[in-house]
Amino acid sequence: MSKPPSIEKLPPVWFIRAINAFRTFLLQLNRKLFPGNVVLFEQFQQFWLLPSIYVAAKLDIAAILKEKPLTAGEISERLSLDETNVSRILRTLSSQGVFKQTRDGRFALNGMSRALLDESGSLRHMILHHLGPVNWNLMSNLEYAVRTGKDAFTDKYGKEIYEFLKDHPEESSLFDKSMSNLSDIGLRPILNAFDFSKFPLITDIGGGEGFLLANILHFNPGCRGILFDTPQALEKAFEMVARYQVENRIQIIPGNFFNAIPLSGDLFILKNIIHNWGDEESIELLKNIHQATGTDSLLLIIEMVVSPDSKPSLAKLLDIQMMATMQGGKERTANEYSFLLEKSGFRLSQIIPTIAPISMITAKKIR
Repeated sequence: MSKPPSIEKLPPVWFIRAINAFRTFLLQLNRKLFPGNVVLFEQFQQFWLLPSIYVAAKLDIAAILKEKPLTAGEISERLSLDETNVSRILRTLSSQGVFKQTRDGRFALNGMSRALLDESGSLRHMILHHLGPVNWNLMSNLEYAVRTGKDAFTDKYGKEIYEFLKDHPEESSLFDKSMSNLSDIGLRPILNAFDFSKFPLITDIGGGEGFLLANILHFNPGCRGILFDTPQALEKAFEMVARYQVENRIQIIPGNFFNAIPLSGDLFILKNIIHNWGDEESIELLKNIHQATGTDSLLLIIEMVVSPDSKPSLAKLLDIQMMATMQGGKERTANEYSFLLEKSGFRLSQIIPTIAPISMITAKKIR
């Protein structure tokens, strides 16, 4: 029998937290030492950086630099671009640590620009989605959400986001690839933080194409899985589970988690689902899962958790995206998750941090 694959070990959470705390201290020190308008203007400069990153990702410049460094002229010739403006974009990006400019004036890949390659760990499609025209224009309508309490997406595009994506296949494909990018970089922190091997049957609710569940079973050969989502979300699931050679251990079941969930499992997973919905919808969904769980089943919610302090937090920034995009969608605090769970017949057991911004929230059935 072949040896089961092992999960690459990552630095401990306490170490990453210590590094982040030191970085936060330096940032706060910087902001105290300089006038507020100077610090704010420095942050505002990201406005010019972000579109430059988008253009580099859109033109796939990183891909043609994969083999060797090239001059702006060589890049522009290969991609039929304006040489002067290619040089200006890459000069700017290199000065910000994205790409590297060599002494002879050529441009090369570095750690940050490698994330623009279509490989494992890529952020290219996430950048194309979030910095592309649809989302960029949406964020210009953020004031509408603040004034009305409604999502800005429906106001901007005349329909809620999933209906919009259904009518725009290219944008839908980009959205899916963007979510895959984020799932990819969050996978190892999840696998390092939680022992899935203790659960013979793992049910992933709203698991889409099955990337997370396929990887869990790949690294835990003693487990079986159920993948549950809408027929549309499951279209590529068979291909995904076959890629990880776990098709014999995964049952793929189409359905709607706002209806009765005729499933069983020792562990039920909800990853990046609750933050899409308001409290009423989240409680309805959790109650449906409550009906499916046994007394010994564990519910695992994988989401960002908003800290109650004023420290920098990706969860607080992503919450703005949710405000603009999803009616009722939001990132939540630990107390808000506890409230949803108790209203649904669960009790929050533990919040397990990872080295990534995501956390593992476990809950047990109480009635």
